Amino acid sequence: MLRWLKRGLLGLVGVAILGLVAVIAVQDATPFTEQELQRRAGALFAYGSVEVPHDLAGPELAEHALFAKVGAGQALSKDESKAYRRAFQGVLAANQRLFRALDNNLVFATDHAMEAENSICGQGIAGRHDLHAASALSNFSELAGNLEALPKAGALSRVFNANEAYKNLTDLMVHLAPAVQSVVVDRFDDLPEVDAALAEPFERFRLAFQRASFAPINSAEYRVATGEGVAAYAQLAQVVQSKITAELSPLEHKIAGRWLALLSVSPQLSLP
Repeated sequence: MLRWLKRGLLGLVGVAILGLVAVIAVQDATPFTEQELQRRAGALFAYGSVEVPHDLAGPELAEHALFAKVGAGQALSKDESKAYRRAFQGVLAANQRLFRALDNNLVFATDHAMEAENSICGQGIAGRHDLHAASALSNFSELAGNLEALPKAGALSRVFNANEAYKNLTDLMVHLAPAVQSVVVDRFDDLPEVDAALAEPFERFRLAFQRASFAPINSAEYRVATGEGVAAYAQLAQVVQSKITAELSPLEHKIAGRWLALLSVSPQLSLP
């Protein structure tokens, strides 16, 4: 019996290894063009701000009509935006356990910054919620560390750090995309001291999304701010890709995968 179990385990390991080799063999390691990065940044924004949260909301939600309007790209009034953001925050709160299982960079707080203005014309963030900006900043710090490690790392470590850098890059948008639809406060932490080539586009990205967070949903102001944020994020992705491409051999890059590759645990996006 024990021998049979050992054979079964070895067989499973063998299948897993063969599957991994097959995935690596078909992975395209060609760097994305600027236009391809922009398309993926926009698709990831749609995924994090509307697709996933709206799927989790379900048709039974009292504010379903508002969610349907936003899903269709229609503009909301100021009052509708406040109601939508409050309901959106409730959907995120109801799924905290799921989000925590998927991401260990989530930063939670209870009754956060109750003296600060929030995006629904009130004060603070009452209750226990994910702090989107702080969670993104955690991923950004890890991303900078991953890239800093590349020049002095061995082959396996380079592959690992490249893969982790791409995962952290994805998580930045997954954290900040929902923020523009939810309840946030008018303040966030300073950036850590990192490479200016990374810090500059990331700062433009998060500041643009912060402006969008205080604009009526899908209004002209909202669309301009989110457009600027997505463009800045795409530029950040370009910097990350360039740094990884410069440090990894073609084989190492193929093993690690490109940004949004399956091995970096990334969502499969619907590209326009």
